[in-house]
Amino acid sequence: MSAFREMAFTPAEFARLAKIDRKLIDSLEEEGFLHTFRKKVGNVERKMISLPEVQSYFQHMRNLDLERLMADLESQATVSEPIPQENTIGFSHYSQGSQIQTHGTGATAAADPIPIEAVDKTMHPVVAAATAINRSAPSYKKQMFYNVKGGTGKSTLTAQYVMRAAMMGYKILAIDLDGQGHLTMNLDCLEGHDLPTIYDVLINDLPIEESIINVAPGLDLIPANLGICNIDIPLNQKPRREYRLSEAIDQVAHEYDLIVADTNPAASILNSSMLVAADLVNVVCATNPLSFHGMSLVMSTIEEMEREFRMELAVRIIPNMYDSREVISQEVLGELRSQFEGICTHSVVNRTVDLNEATKRRSTVWTVNSKGTGVNDINSLTEELIFI
Repeated sequence: MSAFREMAFTPAEFARLAKIDRKLIDSLEEEGFLHTFRKKVGNVERKMISLPEVQSYFQHMRNLDLERLMADLESQATVSEPIPQENTIGFSHYSQGSQIQTHGTGATAAADPIPIEAVDKTMHPVVAAATAINRSAPSYKKQMFYNVKGGTGKSTLTAQYVMRAAMMGYKILAIDLDGQGHLTMNLDCLEGHDLPTIYDVLINDLPIEESIINVAPGLDLIPANLGICNIDIPLNQKPRREYRLSEAIDQVAHEYDLIVADTNPAASILNSSMLVAADLVNVVCATNPLSFHGMSLVMSTIEEMEREFRMELAVRIIPNMYDSREVISQEVLGELRSQFEGICTHSVVNRTVDLNEATKRRSTVWTVNSKGTGVNDINSLTEELIFI
């Protein structure tokens, strides 16, 4: 996954990602919250920020003891007391352990980020940066992208989602449950046919940690290959078949902020197992008549699982491949929002060449066009699904 692993941001790109004024970057670097390096681009040497540094920035900002920092700043302003650590803020001095639990374990949501234009320009740069981002943990830790119909763009969105979440400094585990291995390929793991898969975990009792590979900073993967296509018969013969995947995931869940599965386009036992394991089901629906027609089967499958296992799943329907120039796309989007009011995402993913190019390059859409529609759509969708 070299393209994503080696990704670096210009100050302008980082400012958009962190939702801060670009002018704050030098101050953040002085305070030790950010480190840049010089990279020659063409004939020009430019200041850049590496992917691990961006991830570290978000982690430190989320763990920042903001109340203590603001109290010290106020004290300095009123009685002229120096701030510790040689008058610099320093993330280590104001760092705190993560105190925000994930959904279902007593979650307490952090305040929504303050829009850039609303941030007080006289505010200390570290305070301004911290208040510009959402500092909470993901609302739903175990998520799946699902549809029994193929061709909806499910694997592409899953790949872009996990890469974008990793850019925000979250530790991610992606699980490919589709024998076609499209998520595995999208994450630039081309040797998936030689690696252990979830088949080995559920059927051959391989410890799940032995099936996990690292594909980029903060992003791990359980790959897939064609062998998964034969899992239903042996899985059907296992005791507690629908719970085996959930129990396996629980063994490593404490190591991750977010676990995301890409499922196969079928009503299979493996998909049913992931429905049991998931906290949130993200149903990807292309804005065309056939995909919309199949939504009744998808929703009935989810409702049947809820009844059978006496559980209640959170569901979000994601309109994908939208084209505002097509009347049929407009009509399908309108029907989705009308029939599934309350669970249809506000974010709509437009049909764009940038997403196709990102899939071709096996990398994030940010590396294709950091100012394009694809980036805006993935940014919006990622934040909506993480901070529901």
